[in-house]
Amino acid sequence: MGIYTDQMFNLGGAAVTSLTSLNAGTTSTVGPYLPQTSGTLLTVNIYISGQAATSLAQSGRLELTQARWNPNVLRFPFTGFGLLTAPQLLGGNLEVFSRAVNQPVDAQYGITGQVIYFFSPVTPNIVVEGIFEGKFPA
Repeated sequence: MGIYTDQMFNLGGAAVTSLTSLNAGTTSTVGPYLPQTSGTLLTVNIYISGQAATSLAQSGRLELTQARWNPNVLRFPFTGFGLLTAPQLLGGNLEVFSRAVNQPVDAQYGITGQVIYFFSPVTPNIVVEGIFEGKFPA
């Protein structure tokens, strides 16, 4: 068993106000994330940022869905940011929200990610990172 991190999802600049599918991994293509190996998804880190001083995302919700999980939909609300004047966000730091998950994953079964932003979002970016414990060959 070993621990690894991986970028599960991303979406840049989309001011989505209804639940919208995320791009898989580091791609610009909507789709499910496939774990690198079977094991356990321990933690999800949600990174929220903007593209310009006029960006804003007051709050939102990330949803991860996997049919073999029980419950099969995990919902993670998060706070965002107002207009981004210098320094951006909190003293120039990234805004990241960590959530414990502890769900089994199988490399053959994809995880779907969706996001929604509330209160008139403008060019927000989201990156979702997973921290996994995986079964690696000896």
